[in-house]
Amino acid sequence: MSWLLILILLQMVQTLNCYGLCPRGWFGSVCQYQCHCQGKCSRQGDCDTDACSQGWFGYKCQYQDIVSKFEVLYPKIDSELSKLSNGDDTDCIEDERINSVYVHLKATIYFTWMSITVGKPDVLEKFRVYFENDDKRFGCEKQRFKTIDNNTVRIQCEGNQLVNTVILEGEGVTSLCSVHVSSGRNFGLKQKATLTTSQGAIDEKVLADGNRETFPKGNCTPIMGSNNVPVKSWSLTLNVPVVASSFEILNKGNFTTKGSLRLVTINENSSVVLDESYDTDLKLYSNADKEPITGLNITYTKTNPSSLSISLCEVSVYGECVPGTWDIDCTKSCDSHCPDSCNEMDGSCPPGCLGYVDSPACTKKCDIGKWGSYCKKDCHDKCAFKVCQGADGLCSSGCIGYSNPPYCTEVCEEGRYGLNCMCQEGSKTTSELCPPEIPGKSTFFDPKPTSCRDVNSTEERVVVRLESGLKVMCDTKTDGGGWIVIHRRFNGTVPFYNSWDEYRNGFGDYDIGEFYLGNENLFKLTSRGRYELRIDVEFNDKKHFFTYTGFRILSEEEKYELKIENFTKIPDPLMSHNDMKFTTFDSDNDLYLDGNCALAYGGAWWFNNCHWVNLNGEWGTTAYGRGVNVFSVSGLHSSVTFAEMKMRELPS
Repeated sequence: MSWLLILILLQMVQTLNCYGLCPRGWFGSVCQYQCHCQGKCSRQGDCDTDACSQGWFGYKCQYQDIVSKFEVLYPKIDSELSKLSNGDDTDCIEDERINSVYVHLKATIYFTWMSITVGKPDVLEKFRVYFENDDKRFGCEKQRFKTIDNNTVRIQCEGNQLVNTVILEGEGVTSLCSVHVSSGRNFGLKQKATLTTSQGAIDEKVLADGNRETFPKGNCTPIMGSNNVPVKSWSLTLNVPVVASSFEILNKGNFTTKGSLRLVTINENSSVVLDESYDTDLKLYSNADKEPITGLNITYTKTNPSSLSISLCEVSVYGECVPGTWDIDCTKSCDSHCPDSCNEMDGSCPPGCLGYVDSPACTKKCDIGKWGSYCKKDCHDKCAFKVCQGADGLCSSGCIGYSNPPYCTEVCEEGRYGLNCMCQEGSKTTSELCPPEIPGKSTFFDPKPTSCRDVNSTEERVVVRLESGLKVMCDTKTDGGGWIVIHRRFNGTVPFYNSWDEYRNGFGDYDIGEFYLGNENLFKLTSRGRYELRIDVEFNDKKHFFTYTGFRILSEEEKYELKIENFTKIPDPLMSHNDMKFTTFDSDNDLYLDGNCALAYGGAWWFNNCHWVNLNGEWGTTAYGRGVNVFSVSGLHSSVTFAEMKMRELPS
């Protein structure tokens, strides 16, 4: 009996060693996690009230919320918006008038994910996410939804763009309870911290003790080490590898003038991952690098000899578990079905990305007419051309029988019908979109666009299938819209050094964003009408464009010869390419007597002898004449960083 009692006592001691000896407000196997509950934390870090303190959310309330404030342009409900971050998921804002919510952040960050709780479960996944930074607006790349429960969803985006405002749209914004934007959780707490002088390294626990106070209440590192030797650097060593999204470095501001902090991070092999210098006025340093780190080193550089030394008070490392691991300590492995992408709370596998058919890779967007997770849902009949946004099903190309795209909830007034209610019964004006034989009661008359001029979308670019059956990307915004994008390059992911057959048929991918529509398609399109051509390029962060009227491509028998009637700029770099036949490495039709221009300079083009423009050259190269060149913009020793060709049918 005594041996059983001893066994029980040993088990109790082991439990106490894990949890029971932590000071109040701390938990974890070595008391390394702070409690951020509104009430009390259990020994395992669970909240007794299931509510986190303001500024914290997520798994065991360990994720820092970086939201500063919320804004709704209409209706004006500013007084109610603060409840969205107060930790109470039952206190909701229900207002069907709300179309969008602006979520302003405390700092500019690289967005990773956010958590949203709604009052109505049926709108849980009906969100569109956009970002703003320096007045630039862009979308959420590969938007993924992870359902936490019937009312809470986690939205994740990929990409490395800095963000200071998150914009929420869609039906979900009419029923919001909580909105949190994650800056990660602090992996720096209670980790091994040292300061270094010329006499060696000294342990310095205050650097990661969780006390965020600075002067005068904070626990900060000394300016001098033993024997009054100045501190040279500070280091932090992490227990496990971490994907760091940001670093917070708090210094004792009253003792320092302006200088710079050099931050160096290392990986498991002690190789340098990040090496950057920052102004000491900053507190939060955002990081885009996804390589896991195991430690960091900080050094301070004075701006001038009279600058004072610096004292650091707290260093925090915010981030996520390394992909493939989960749990509070990041020590458990993900299931074999999702070895690199399981949920950090329970190890479960994520659902597919909204708007993508291939989960969990999420590289292939829904085909036209489909949307949702795994693209299983059909676009509604009220969406013009059966086109809708892959993430949320909204009618991006307009409504049939409804007047308020993209939502399509307001039925046409009596006597009107068709695309966005633009057609009127009894009108003498008819078109493909408003045929006279369609009565006003035919709410869901659904025409196919004959060109991109027929497409009215809230998106800048939308992929549609024309009446001819050809799938094209339409630019609906530039200079009034109506453009068919025929050529696009922006990151070099698609090779353009291709054969005659590939250039005849077209290649690339609308989902990737780089493609060529194909010479045969250009011939068929331009032989049926009169078109203008526009070329947009970017170089050294400056945008340039060229426009041409009377753009045609002749038949394959005529080697897809380029024809342009009018040049708007004289001289124009494309002038020497007019009336030239198309050349590829396996079909030489240029005027270069000593060889093949495509072989000599790469790509394929309407070469003369040889070129002043070659938008199909090698991406990013500085080799003479081999890059993506526009002579008057980039010269022939550099490449432009964006190139797009598009054409638009001219009025008859």
